[in-house]
Amino acid sequence: MKLCAPMAAALLAIATAACAQHPKPKAAVPAAPVAAAAVAAPPEPLSEPQTRVQLPPLQPLDPEALALAPPPPAPPPAAAPPPPAAPATRRAPAAASAPPKPEPPPAAAEPTRPSIQEVLPEGTRNQLQVDAANSRQRIRAWLDATKSQQLSGQAKLTRDRIQSFLKASSDAERRGDIREALQLAARAEILIREMPDDR
Repeated sequence: MKLCAPMAAALLAIATAACAQHPKPKAAVPAAPVAAAAVAAPPEPLSEPQTRVQLPPLQPLDPEALALAPPPPAPPPAAAPPPPAAPATRRAPAAASAPPKPEPPPAAAEPTRPSIQEVLPEGTRNQLQVDAANSRQRIRAWLDATKSQQLSGQAKLTRDRIQSFLKASSDAERRGDIREALQLAARAEILIREMPDDR
């Protein structure tokens, strides 16, 4: 064992010396991308700077081009308005001093257009006409019965409204709006029913 230790030390010294004489080969390091970019040539400029300016040769100038045309004649000055006259003791009528203005022609009246109405089947239309006529007949009978009565305040106003509904119902039927004629007559009959009995 005594022999092994110095021998091991000697072998270790030889191996270390051999490594020092033959260094390990180093792996190739790739070039950094920054270096590659620096080495690359810069791109060509889009346009070349123009440092020399070349102007065209001077052209002769016609002196007549510089001459100005005479200005147009100035319009004659407007006559100054006469100073206001001193107030006269007697005034002239205004109509005599101002010329009459022509009246514009009257606008042509637009022709009346037919109203838009509901298209009803013949049977329905006939039934509505009969109902409206019966309703108006009952209203006229009531108006005739109350004609001799002296109505007061609100009752008189209500009778006037009933008469206006009766007239509007007749007008609506003449226009051909049968449904509206029936509705107006029905409103008048409702007002008759709501009339107080004592009046």
